Parts: sequence; C-alpha cells; structure tokens
Amino acid sequence: MLNLRDFEAFVALARQLHFQDTADRMNISAATLSRIISRVEEKVGTRLFDRTTRSVSLTVAGQAFLVEAEQLLKQQKRAMQVGQEIGQGITGHLKLGYGGAAMETFLPSMLSRFRARFPRVRIDLNLLPISVQEEALLARELDIGFFSGSTRNSELRMELCHREPLLLIMAEEHPLSARTSIRLADLAPYGFVFGKREKWVNVYDRFLDACGQHNLDIRVEYEADDVASVMGVVAASDLLSLFPEGNPLMRRRGIVWRALDDFSDESQINGIWRRDNDNPVLRHWWALMHE
Repeated sequence: MLNLRDFEAFVALARQLHFQDTADRMNISAATLSRIISRVEEKVGTRLFDRTTRSVSLTVAGQAFLVEAEQLLKQQKRAMQVGQEIGQGITGHLKLGYGGAAMETFLPSMLSRFRARFPRVRIDLNLLPISVQEEALLARELDIGFFSGSTRNSELRMELCHREPLLLIMAEEHPLSARTSIRLADLAPYGFVFGKREKWVNVYDRFLDACGQHNLDIRVEYEADDVASVMGVVAASDLLSLFPEGNPLMRRRGIVWRALDDFSDESQINGIWRRDNDNPVLRHWWALMHE
C-alpha cells in the first residue's frame, strides 16, 4: 500500500522531471527518491516515468496517475483543513433550542454577534418547550437550550443569561391603569391570561405562590398558544398578565404596564447544556456571551 509520502514524491518528480532537483527540494537523497518511485511503479504495476541518463518524462500511465495523485493530495489537504477548522470551532454546527422569551430579549443580538464572528458556523434554531429542550439536551439532539427555567439534572450545566423585572400588563382603559400604586390585593377582582403552563411554568409558579402568600386566589381564565395572543386578549378585555420588562410586544398600542409594589420577581433566562459536550463551537458561544 502506498502512503502519502509516496504520492508526494511522485507528484514532485512529475512536476520537476529531475531527480536531483526533486530530491533536494524534498530534503532526501536522489537514491532514496529513486527507490520511492520504483516502489510506486511496482505497486501500480507499470512504468510511470521514462528515464534516461539525460532526461525524465512521464509515460501515458504516469500522466493519468498524476491527475489522480494530485487530486488525492488536494483531498488530504482539504481533510486536514476541515478537521482543524472544526476542531478550532471556525466551522461547525450548533444545535440551539429556545423558548419565546429568549428570542424576545437577548438572543437575536447574540445570534447577530456570533454570526459576525463565526460566519461559517451553521446554527439550527429550534423553538421548544422547556421539557422538550431538556430531553433533547440529554439525548444530544441539542447543544444548548435557553429557557425561563432551571434544571436539577446532574448531567446538565446551567448559567444565567438574562434577567429583567416582571411587570403587570393591562389594557389602556383598564380600571387599574390610572393607579400610581398597585398591590397584589388590588388584583383580586380581575382574571388573568397566560401562555400555556408548560411554556410559562416559572411565571405561573412564582406569581401564584406570591399570591397564595397573600391569601389571594388568582383566576387564570385563558391560556394562549403564543405571546401575541396573550397581548391581544389583554388589549381587548379587563384581563391582566405578566411580562418581562424588555419584551418589545409590551410597546404595542392599547397596552400599558405597571410595577407591583409587593411583587418584585424577575424573569430569568438560563442557558443549559450537557457537562460533557465537547463541541468547540459551544465554547466559542459561551466565550462571546461572556464578553
């Protein structure tokens, strides 16, 4: 079996057509080069060079062999380049899961920054509920997930990526909109609309726990599939909801927001990934996040 060094020697001689010059460029003796070429011809089973004391030329078989040998060396060089680039995270693939809150806050700008720094990395974006993201991370179907929740699984790591206050939202004409001070007890007459519980589990739990501590029974009258639907219901009714302060949809016409005097919880978005994930692209992602 021929090795890459054999192919390199053949191609070098085919280009130079001079044994001593080729040997000098390869830092080997002319005798060593001659033995390599003889071995190549033996393995191929035919003469590849016509040699006289004065000249060296390629045979017809040698010309055809040169085309394939050059292609092989190019492929070998390309394979090394690809391996190095992927190993360094210059190229590669990042499978990213996210909840709606991440895409409505910090994630778009982070994606833009990452694309500018690593334009040859392909990123798959997957909008998934919290439970599905965690399962996908454990199954190695995702490299990283972003959602408003946490994990207790020892195979996963977690890092806080974004936080902002939760504010009460309501229609412009809502009776509470004129108040300069609103407390949890003031919410008793009104119902709420939230997203689906599996997507809003942390807002649900923290807010309802706080209400329970104040002996306040909150009525969740609607669960909507998406944020825009929640906003639409709020704008057209006396129902209330809670949203992170930075959510751009809170600026829509017909909606106002107010802070609660006795509820100061935050929306927290965490990044979750496997402890043993060795994807170099993931390392670059976190390095850029920390800048």
